Amino acid sequence: MTELGPVAWPPAPIRTERLVLREPGARDRPAVIELFASPQVGTYIGGARPRDELEQAVPEVPRRRPGHLVVDLDGAMIGMVTFDRRDAEDPGHALPGGGRAELGYLFLPAAWGRGYAAEACAAALGRE
Repeated sequence: MTELGPVAWPPAPIRTERLVLREPGARDRPAVIELFASPQVGTYIGGARPRDELEQAVPEVPRRRPGHLVVDLDGAMIGMVTFDRRDAEDPGHALPGGGRAELGYLFLPAAWGRGYAAEACAAALGRE
């Protein structure tokens, strides 16, 4: 984990050779639902959520918040990279006032195995 200081948000899109990291938009809603409904993704995040529940819960424009970036390939969302603040004393919980940031990622299964997560995380950390 790294120290998290003040960061201007939203950032300008971050471009790599293949990807764009950007804020979520209305066009990302179907992919957000697919991501959280996926049984394969759910294996790593405590289970898939029911699609009908997600259809009701996900707003027209998926939630924009500091630290959450969509990973875009050729104009379509394939995943997301997240920074969540963690309290050093209680690292299991994301807290608005936490002093450290944890980098995470989720990708649609069709995007697995192509190096997109490594590329997106390196870019998000400014190490591309």
